[in-house]
Amino acid sequence: MTEPFVPASLSRRFAIAAAILTAAAVLLIAGVSFWLIDHQRAQANALLLQREVAFHATTVGQNLQAVATRLHEVGTSPILATALVDSAGKETYLTPFLHGLRQMNGVPLRLMFTDFEGKEIADNGMPGFTPADLAWLRTRLNSNDERAALQTGPAGDEMIGVILLRYSRTHTPEGALMYKVRLADLKPVPWAVLAAAPARTSAGGHEIAAAVPLPPQMAHLGLVLREDERRLPLPLESAGPDYLLILLVACFLALLVFILASRLAFGLTRDLRRLETFSASLGDDIGNQRAPLEGSREVVSLARALNRMLDRLYEQRTRLEAERRKFLQLANNIPQLVWIADPDGNIVWFNDRWHEFTGSPPGNVGADEWHRYHDPEVLPQVMRRWKEALASGNMAQMTFPLRGADGRYRSFFTSVAPLRDDGGHIVQWFGTCTDVTPLERAERAVRYSEERLQQGLVAARMAVWERDPHSGKVTFSANLHSVFGKNWHNIAELHKLVHPDDRQSLRDTVEQAIRAKGEYRATPRIRRADDGRLAWIDVRGRLGLGADGRSTVVHAVAIDITERKRAEEALQLADQRKDEFLAMLAHELRNPLAPISSAADMLRLAYAGEPRVKQISDIIARQVAHMGHLVNDLLDVSRVTRGLVTVTRQPLDLRRAVMEAAEQARPLVDARRHVLDVRLGAEPVMVDGDHTRLVQVVANLLNNAAKYTPEGGRIEVDLEAADGQAFLAVRDNGNGIGPDLLPVVFDLFTQGSRTLDRAQGGLGLGLALVRKLVELHGGQVDAASAGPGRGSTFTVTLPLLDVKPGSEPVFEKLPQTGL
Repeated sequence: MTEPFVPASLSRRFAIAAAILTAAAVLLIAGVSFWLIDHQRAQANALLLQREVAFHATTVGQNLQAVATRLHEVGTSPILATALVDSAGKETYLTPFLHGLRQMNGVPLRLMFTDFEGKEIADNGMPGFTPADLAWLRTRLNSNDERAALQTGPAGDEMIGVILLRYSRTHTPEGALMYKVRLADLKPVPWAVLAAAPARTSAGGHEIAAAVPLPPQMAHLGLVLREDERRLPLPLESAGPDYLLILLVACFLALLVFILASRLAFGLTRDLRRLETFSASLGDDIGNQRAPLEGSREVVSLARALNRMLDRLYEQRTRLEAERRKFLQLANNIPQLVWIADPDGNIVWFNDRWHEFTGSPPGNVGADEWHRYHDPEVLPQVMRRWKEALASGNMAQMTFPLRGADGRYRSFFTSVAPLRDDGGHIVQWFGTCTDVTPLERAERAVRYSEERLQQGLVAARMAVWERDPHSGKVTFSANLHSVFGKNWHNIAELHKLVHPDDRQSLRDTVEQAIRAKGEYRATPRIRRADDGRLAWIDVRGRLGLGADGRSTVVHAVAIDITERKRAEEALQLADQRKDEFLAMLAHELRNPLAPISSAADMLRLAYAGEPRVKQISDIIARQVAHMGHLVNDLLDVSRVTRGLVTVTRQPLDLRRAVMEAAEQARPLVDARRHVLDVRLGAEPVMVDGDHTRLVQVVANLLNNAAKYTPEGGRIEVDLEAADGQAFLAVRDNGNGIGPDLLPVVFDLFTQGSRTLDRAQGGLGLGLALVRKLVELHGGQVDAASAGPGRGSTFTVTLPLLDVKPGSEPVFEKLPQTGL
């Protein structure tokens, strides 16, 4: 039998670790030193290479400076000046002179001597100038420009330049000395690249660049010299043998430090090993055993910590025992049936609620004892689910009936969950059984309520649904077919049933409500899918939460309002016939008024001397006039209601209409001894309106104020203009308007309370006519009153006419008194 593996003691591992760390520190310091030396060597190499490239660039610049200086000296030579006027001696002195300029500082050079028109006179025997070069030369002669340029030639990039020959007797060049230099001839080393600044090579990150110092006429070219540092010889080579010697010395020192450190650390941990011996002697009983407090300060501190840990372990064991008792008390007092099973599924404990429900004696926990409380028909399904949970190691939930002590079965919802240790192994199973019999009864009651709701929806010809605005999926009530004639499953099917004239309007209304996250209402017409009848549907909806409480859906309800629509159409037809009847009645009443009025006038003239007859004729005349006023109002209201009245608009001063209306109302105002105060202002109030109709509006308001104000009252008229609107206010201190009458004061046939003498009599048409006429002018009329007996105010608002200054009509100033 092999001995069990015993791990090394902590003190030994500490000693070995300390020695290893010390040796590693020595090696790390040596390695960092190696790296630092090599890094400094690399930086020195990089600096030296950069300086070497800069030296090469300076050499190129000096060569170009020498070329430029020498060519300027040649350009001022008397030989060239003489050749400009004596071309016959070219072969004698000019050609040998130019042939001596084929190289400058070892740089091959092509030269051409020309006249002021760019025509060749002589060269240095190195041809290579093209017609394009001559064209470039002529542009330089014309622009008097000596700047050099870069171009691509047959043998690579070239630099072309010109020296213009100028003399004191002329201001323009009399000749030119054109030169060309190949950039490849200027390179100090074969691998160098000489080009303008934007050029790049394929050297990647190994390229070293340096700007070339250029003479003034070449400075704009921006030449840069680039070299691949891998092609340059390294000034400082690697000191590999020296590094190897240092490495050997470092390894020897590390080994020596490791041996000494391990011996020292092992001696320092002697008291720690004694503490290890004490910890190994600890058994299950930790009540009285405590570590000795001796040795180094750290070991004594560790022994004290170990003793405190032993004390806490003892306290924790005591608390765990108390918690176990609390768990048993809690499990025995909750309403659920609680049980615990071992990893194999054998139930080992039931709480008291189980024994109370089943009537089994406490402590009776047989392996299969719980089987006899299950319904025999359901038990096989329960066993199958329980075995599946044991096999998978996952929690399980199920609902099944259990028989109680009274012999009746009740439904229980059971949840089973495993308890695992740190390694993931199941150590116990916990199960709870919750009585859900009341919940099932409530669900049956809810289903019964839903059935009754469905019956109500069918009786009310109403259907409801929910629609997902993103997917278009629809969930609807079971009676959807009773309203639409079919059950549709997406919104596109609904749109097919909607009348084509209402389809787009319905779609826009719903989409607008969804964007605004609000509600919508529409009354489209549909063609029922079952019998093809045309039906009116009142559709209402709003955006809300779905059944899950998180998603957003459209809740909608549709009501079949076909019968109501038919009733509304019948009412509209009746209202139309009423308007026609009123118009006919007004015309028929108007016909006998003229002969009655004429008869009253003839009676008054024929019996002028009879006071009694004159009184009767005056009564008839007054009543006929009153009757005529009522008939005229009736006719106006009938025309306005049927849309037969049109207003003839033209620019007019509203003050004149108010003045004429005040004159018309003067007889009634004087008869009731009222004070009429009209304040119109000095400036014209121009509006676009019908003069006659506006006079009628103001006159009706004044007559209404005079009728409903007791004798000796006061009526005020104010006309103002502000913010592009004209405001006409008619105030009185008369009977006022009650809060119940104020909202409908402008409706047809609406009247206030009358006096016994019916002095305020009428049909209630005046204010309704005022509102209709003001609306035809694009304005509005409002009524306000503090209550009965506290007077009233009627305000007419009309848009002002935009009149240019000086174009308004001249209108005399109205008197403030006498109206």
